[in-house]
Amino acid sequence: MDIVGLVAAIAQFVAIGIKLANRVADFNAAVDDIPENLKQITAVLPLMNHDLEKLKRKVEVNKISKDTQIALKAVVVGCSDTAARLNVILESVLPAEGASKWSRRLAAVKSLASDRKIDDAASALKEYMNALVFHQVSDIAGSLDLEMTPSSRDPHSQAFWIVPYDRNINFVGRHDIFKALDETLSMKKESQPKAALYRLGGIGKSQIVLEYCHRTRKENGDISVFWVNAATSARFEESFTQITRECDLMNCRDAGTEATALVKSWLEIRHLGPWLMVIDNVDNAHGFFQEKMRCGKTPSECIPRCSRGSLLYTTRSRHVAVDVATPSKPIDVRQMTKSEGIQLVKRRLQQEESDIDIITLLDCLEYIPLAINQAVAFMAKRRKIIQEYVDRYRRDDVAKAMLLSHEFSDHARSESSLESVAKTWMISFESIQSLDPRASQLLFVISFLQNQGIPAQLLQSKEEDCFDFEDSAELLEAYSFINANKKSSTFSTHRLVQVATKLWLRKMMPADVDKWALGALESVNDRFPQSASDYEADYFNQCASLLPHAEAVLQHSFTIESQNIGKTKAILLNSTGRYVYWMESYEEARTKFQQSTDMNLKHLGAKHVNTMESIEQLAWSLVNHNERKEAIPLLEQLVKDRTEIMGENDRQTIEALSDLAVAVALTDDIERSEEIQREALSRSKRFLGPQSLDTTNCMARLANVLSDLGKNIEAETLYRDVFGSYQKYARTYTSKCAHSRIELGSSLIVSMRDAGRSFQNAST
Repeated sequence: MDIVGLVAAIAQFVAIGIKLANRVADFNAAVDDIPENLKQITAVLPLMNHDLEKLKRKVEVNKISKDTQIALKAVVVGCSDTAARLNVILESVLPAEGASKWSRRLAAVKSLASDRKIDDAASALKEYMNALVFHQVSDIAGSLDLEMTPSSRDPHSQAFWIVPYDRNINFVGRHDIFKALDETLSMKKESQPKAALYRLGGIGKSQIVLEYCHRTRKENGDISVFWVNAATSARFEESFTQITRECDLMNCRDAGTEATALVKSWLEIRHLGPWLMVIDNVDNAHGFFQEKMRCGKTPSECIPRCSRGSLLYTTRSRHVAVDVATPSKPIDVRQMTKSEGIQLVKRRLQQEESDIDIITLLDCLEYIPLAINQAVAFMAKRRKIIQEYVDRYRRDDVAKAMLLSHEFSDHARSESSLESVAKTWMISFESIQSLDPRASQLLFVISFLQNQGIPAQLLQSKEEDCFDFEDSAELLEAYSFINANKKSSTFSTHRLVQVATKLWLRKMMPADVDKWALGALESVNDRFPQSASDYEADYFNQCASLLPHAEAVLQHSFTIESQNIGKTKAILLNSTGRYVYWMESYEEARTKFQQSTDMNLKHLGAKHVNTMESIEQLAWSLVNHNERKEAIPLLEQLVKDRTEIMGENDRQTIEALSDLAVAVALTDDIERSEEIQREALSRSKRFLGPQSLDTTNCMARLANVLSDLGKNIEAETLYRDVFGSYQKYARTYTSKCAHSRIELGSSLIVSMRDAGRSFQNAST
């Protein structure tokens, strides 16, 4: 046979194949339902053309016997004839390129699915192409004395190691993750094993996968391992191009759009051994599943699918992890354990440190590997010990932000750039903001609150649709920036996330820092129960859950403290002061009342209702601090101001009058106290009602004064009324009820003794 015969047949097939691939690809980019046979053919054609070009060169240098050439020519000619026939059919059915609108093309392509001619031709072409599978051709060529050097290896059976990072000698622990990976990636008959690790950046996903790759290679020398960087489409294509070069699948001049198709087809059809592909940093769902690359396909569409190969993904998003790992359950990578953290610090640190100091450091950094490595790198460069680092870290949020922004070179990360916790998380912040701006706003508010036990009510605005709120919160949870309890009624986050969020906010939107701090302040203030005599049944539970967040938002230093900011802070200080007073933290309560009073005097003036409220609370705290003489002038002025502004019969005026009576009594001026308290009780009965809790409080105070004056019969009568009234509020005021019972019993004993009656007869 003439050499030209096979060479010409190959050239003819390559030309027809390119034309056919272009024809089908044109429509494949526009519609989803072209015949499956055509899709498979266009996927395999680039690889077939490449193999045939190599075959042609071997023919030209007489490295293939004549018998083999005859056998191959028959197959190639069959391919060419069938491809040409298929192309003719397509041209007869489809409009010429550019001759019609996409709507006409769509209608035409839909008709192809039912065209028997298309199916028959495509099926025949597939059979011819299967006959040209390279490993079959190489077997035939080998049996017919195809020249190969002894040292050459078949790329279709060779075990490849294309991982861009060496082993991390400082890697420790994570045994539970490796166990989960082994179970998830165990080979299942006719099913491709898939696993996905997810959590926030810096938690150690890539380090775990790198170690897993090295362990897998050590256990099974026949497995090929490939590492694909999926952070961007460009990185994804670059990784596939590297695989084609390392595995000798194409010439450098062919690099580019064909690389993804070549690798996919090669691993699915031609590579004979087991393989593992790591798809690292699949953090952008839109980019991975929807963004077209130069080849016209998305990265997701280019992932090889076959039962011989396993896929191992890493992502920051739980949503992505669920999508890529299905039907397997994604693997959640949590913080290091205490023992793992101690072991990591000891391996990385250059000086001896005690376990106690190491645990203190780990507690600050919340056992996040990237933060630990960053801190160790900082200490190594600055020659600092752990205690010095911790002292600086705890100084304030500015110091924390500086330390979290410290850049260092981390293992298994890009050699061209330094890393930091802040930089790593900012990538996720930007993704969240582009996907759902409302979710980023929730994160801003969260950054100013306490990091644990965040009630959903603090984050959801009153007019916001609950489904929209849940979607935004779910996105933050998917990126592992927050965790929700089972009912999604409370959330938590890492303290480091809060610091990094504030840092990002200051860098990207410095003018909005105070805006979101005020938003958090107003949200807590609106929901924190304010000072009042009538407390709702759930008062103490509400205050207990909100107090940590109130303390957090009150710590923010506003650039400019406007009247609105000062007013809001003063109200919240007053409300929290009242609660901690009831919890018997009297010194703390006094401090809060003083701060509230100072702010109100500064922004609102002495006669504003808010100012008078905080003055009353301050005076009452002074009374309980044995500073009654300082309290009395405040209360006397308060009664005057409230009488002037609100009237003598206003509830708050009466309350101030009653408080004044108590303060006077505690200075041993009992007669004056009785006079003032009787006036307060009289007003309360007339204007607030005899059943009012304010009236009951006045009665209890007057009974105490009368008891001190020795007027026990009248005191006993009042105590009975007080006890009966408090019993109505027994569920909320159990302590008051119990106290009034004690006072009543004491009064009865005294009054019975004074009247010369026996206790038994008196009680009846």
